[in-house]
Amino acid sequence: MRKRRAALVALLLTGTLAGCGVTSTDVIEVGQPASGAKRPGTTQEKGARIYLMSPTGVKSVPRDAKTKLGAEDAVALLLNGPEPDERVRGLYSDLPRMRADQVHVTTGTLRVSVQMPFNVLRLSPVARSQFVCTAADNETPPRRQIHDVKVELSGGGYTISDLVCDSNNAFPAAKLPSPQAGSGGGGR
Repeated sequence: MRKRRAALVALLLTGTLAGCGVTSTDVIEVGQPASGAKRPGTTQEKGARIYLMSPTGVKSVPRDAKTKLGAEDAVALLLNGPEPDERVRGLYSDLPRMRADQVHVTTGTLRVSVQMPFNVLRLSPVARSQFVCTAADNETPPRRQIHDVKVELSGGGYTISDLVCDSNNAFPAAKLPSPQAGSGGGGR
């Protein structure tokens, strides 16, 4: 009896809505696909996360791969810049032009070092955040947070140590940039 009543109610509602001019439609796709809020630094099964600039600030963007990528591969992807579909969504990079073979990434326990072919003091705050967050996110071990990984940027005779990523931005721990030992402090 209840099944008949439910079917009758459904039939009446359909008829009522159709009588008002409301008709059924196919699915209409609008905007970007829904995405869950991934906490930066949580491990993912495959691929990498790179950090690009958006109209609202630095944003984490997934990149697919057959295996989980580490900081070195993720930084190489970052240096390639946004993909065409990312550009359409307004994403861009603030990194200076350089090839992946010009940047050397080394990793250790909760540490990443990124060495560049130019003076790192010339990096914009956005570019620093892109490097630091991309490197840290892809080297965060299970049960640790992205801000547990310290990143060092060096180049042009200068080193910026102990940078951490928090809320998609890079922050220094407490040190100011210092000249590297044996260098004249020069740079390009």
